[in-house]
Amino acid sequence: MNEAALWDRINAGRDRMSVAQRRLWDMISIDPEQWIHRTSAGDDLRIWVVALIGRTVISYNDLEHGFDRSNFVRYGEIAQPGWGQSDLEIAVQDVLNELEFGRRTAPIISGAKPGTYPGQGSR
Repeated sequence: MNEAALWDRINAGRDRMSVAQRRLWDMISIDPEQWIHRTSAGDDLRIWVVALIGRTVISYNDLEHGFDRSNFVRYGEIAQPGWGQSDLEIAVQDVLNELEFGRRTAPIISGAKPGTYPGQGSR
């Protein structure tokens, strides 16, 4: 996905956010950056990162067409990408839930979910 299309998704997600979600988003969001994930095969995958939260990020997964949380090794390098298919406001709500309850309420990393999903279109 190119950066302009990603900005369209970000802006659409922000428009759907509650006031609380938007306030948090405005605190954690960064301009989209392409980070890398080094696979076990030694390949470097490029993944869009759109927010920083401690040692995690909210990233956009091109393969799954959604946002998810991922841990990072160092700034610019994701340890393991999330396989989420969430809209941005859902990923931000997961962070809000963590702040409210003091613990994770959604997995940081989920497994790949094969199938066709809204927004994925026909391929």
